[in-house]
Amino acid sequence: MSAPTGTGFRHEVCLHRGDEEFLAGVLPYVRQGLAQDETVVVGEPRSRQRLLRDALREDAGRVHWVDPARLGGNPGRLLPLLTAVVAEHTGGGRRLRVVGESTHAGRHPAELVECGVHEALIDHAFAPGPAWQLLCPYDVAALPASVTETARRTHRTWVGPEGGGANPDYAARGDGADLAALTGTTPLPPPTDVVLRGEFGRPDLPAVRRTVGQFARSCGLAEEQTTNLELAASELAANSVRHGGGRGSVGMWREPDAVVVEFTDAGRICDPLAGRRRPADGRDPGAGLYVVHQLCDLVQVRTGPSGTTVRVSTWA
Repeated sequence: MSAPTGTGFRHEVCLHRGDEEFLAGVLPYVRQGLAQDETVVVGEPRSRQRLLRDALREDAGRVHWVDPARLGGNPGRLLPLLTAVVAEHTGGGRRLRVVGESTHAGRHPAELVECGVHEALIDHAFAPGPAWQLLCPYDVAALPASVTETARRTHRTWVGPEGGGANPDYAARGDGADLAALTGTTPLPPPTDVVLRGEFGRPDLPAVRRTVGQFARSCGLAEEQTTNLELAASELAANSVRHGGGRGSVGMWREPDAVVVEFTDAGRICDPLAGRRRPADGRDPGAGLYVVHQLCDLVQVRTGPSGTTVRVSTWA
């Protein structure tokens, strides 16, 4: 499979080592956009934002700076945010370019894996569509080699201190009808603790929510975290009943830094963007999964012919 081709979307990677190369690759990109009277949006960690602001001087006021806190931790929230930015800034034929560093040092290892899934989905989400550009900086000196390898495979073009051009390593598979094509090479790691697991059907849905809530409280989660996890469990259990053959299983365990709940059923998710679009209404088949992405610190979806697993984590 190959990612769909669009009429104007450009997804680029900037592989750099440290702050100096970051500026050498990103600053000309931003300045070119400003020179062409494009809307320029920058969503970077605060330290990178300071570097760019200082380098741009008086032109920094012409850039739309995204508060890093808006990006959140869960990579599953990033596509809806990008979609909103594109909708806001591309009306009337206006061109847009974005700098977005979602994959950066300091992220949890599991988040970095899901950032790779997010990057692989971007072409499918935005091409075809309005003309705009997205540049994703990756600090190869600070990130694991597996992460930068994924970056090379999920961006059509590259820019950097040496120039730019077509990316010969591009192999993104974002146009398929099933999410397994994107995640088949990244199986979920096994639990590190004893798993409490049970089967459920439609009559058991209230009990699933209560059980997850009791487990969360026993792990010492705050009340807001517990409530969010209960709501997420309700949505996922209902999805299993509705789309997974009427039944499913739920597992719960502690990780050193998280409380984890995992739902497995016989269904298969055929829309790779399920849960990553803001639903138009409650009848949207991805509405429940979208809610789960907003409630949980990390959501990992693996689906294929043998069924679907959704693992949600709340940092503890």
